[in-house]
Amino acid sequence: MSEVGSGGITVRAVNGRSERSAFVNLPWSLYSGDPLWIPPLKAAVRQILDEAKHPFYQRDGAEIELFLAWREGCVVGRIAAIFNHGFNRFHSSNEVHFGFFECIDDGDVARSLFGAVELWGLQRGSDAVLGPFNPSTNYECGLLIDGFERPPVVMMTYNPPYYLALIEGAGYGMAKDLLAFVSPVQGRSLERLQKLAERTRKRNPGMETRGTDLKHFDGEVRAVQEIYNAAWEKNWGFVPMNDGEIKVLAAELKPLVEPGLLRFAFIDGEPAGFLLCLPDWNPVLKDFDGSPWRHPLKTLKHLTMTKASDMEGLRLITLGVKAEHRKRGLEGVMIAEGLEVALRLGYSWCEYSWILEDNELIKGTIRLMDGELYKTYRIYRKGL
Repeated sequence: MSEVGSGGITVRAVNGRSERSAFVNLPWSLYSGDPLWIPPLKAAVRQILDEAKHPFYQRDGAEIELFLAWREGCVVGRIAAIFNHGFNRFHSSNEVHFGFFECIDDGDVARSLFGAVELWGLQRGSDAVLGPFNPSTNYECGLLIDGFERPPVVMMTYNPPYYLALIEGAGYGMAKDLLAFVSPVQGRSLERLQKLAERTRKRNPGMETRGTDLKHFDGEVRAVQEIYNAAWEKNWGFVPMNDGEIKVLAAELKPLVEPGLLRFAFIDGEPAGFLLCLPDWNPVLKDFDGSPWRHPLKTLKHLTMTKASDMEGLRLITLGVKAEHRKRGLEGVMIAEGLEVALRLGYSWCEYSWILEDNELIKGTIRLMDGELYKTYRIYRKGL
């Protein structure tokens, strides 16, 4: 497939190793000189794009097509078209998704890229385009539209402000906003939460909580998968993670986890909820500049000296409770215990992300910790 737009723009599907490398490498030219950008690990990007090997594409036959935009022999943009059959069945929809969008500040280039995705989707019977998903809500997703003053935290997206105009100029409108809050890690917040947590424990004598046991990590992962797929099934944009996906993600996260900040809640011995809070490893990731081999001395320093507790901030990534155990206060207990651990280890701040714009319950809990909205991410949609 190819499309020629104004100004001699050609968009075509990626073909061969060199073009795939051009797709992966494009951000390094676009973000050169941007102090807030955190370069991803190139190996991780290649892994998530590998349709033949990554378990995401084994979920009910998900498909992906990568496109590059060319002008005068130079790559000026990229995008991925993703057909997630599992998502469409779960949500009774017929959408094609876009992701991994990067582009120079040129509306013609952006429209040509989105045109390629739209045509690809129409050929598969899609009636709408939704995104960005890299490649689903279980991974990085959303376009940053507000809050460009601070760098992104671990596993959150970043983009230049002009992307907003490019995407909207291609005819896309808001589908859902995803919010990020930040609050100081402070004793005042813990005091408020501990009062609520104590009342919850008295009302729920069958409740037990604990941190994770890395020596029995496989069993912990199974408990996380059980709770995750049950607790989030009614959430906007959710798709269950299959066994292969959860194993790959767990292997990636295990070296990053601080055991006391992955907390479980049980009711009468059965898994009922969990909280995952990760140290913000992005300052280390920035030093790697895409590969641990680019700066060997920095890599050696981090491998031998850097610990999770050396990070300044945290990101609370997931907090979920099975439907039958909600409105009992388990969320507050797990947050209070996580905050107690964070205070003891000396973290300074925590980001809570991402939060659906209409999730008033969690937004209210975050405000108890003096959380402030500081970044907004957007999922876009366009009918076909």
